[in-house]
Amino acid sequence: MWAGLASAEQAEAVKKNLGVFERAGGLAMSNRDNGVQWDYPYGWAPTQLLAIEGLRQYGFQDDANRVSYKFLSTIAENFRRDGTIREKYNVVTPVVRVAYRSGVHQNVVGFGWTNGAFLALLHALPEAWVGRLAKEQTRPLTLAP
Repeated sequence: MWAGLASAEQAEAVKKNLGVFERAGGLAMSNRDNGVQWDYPYGWAPTQLLAIEGLRQYGFQDDANRVSYKFLSTIAENFRRDGTIREKYNVVTPVVRVAYRSGVHQNVVGFGWTNGAFLALLHALPEAWVGRLAKEQTRPLTLAP
């Protein structure tokens, strides 16, 4: 969808299945936890960006805004908590704490693709959603256990 190659029917089928991947903090990489870093419950900025831009390209603005807001909120909330931007996020619980049994065993701080995707998503979000995100960041911080 991001590249505009899907038919209208294919795009609609993807939209109808967003619930398979959509979680509180954005889109999960899959719906199964196999213990690897590119899997549930993690979300990565580049895949969020491609999915959201794909939704926008096919006119699914409400879905794009909602998913974008969720991921932006996850990044912003974690930034408020520890002052860092990370490579990947747990989009199920929306935290940066990640533990996996296979793959790269770290969550890199200051990862460029997260920074760039955050800005691209933020700039594409309607003003009302940006205002909501800003208000969310002014409430008292609750530290997760």
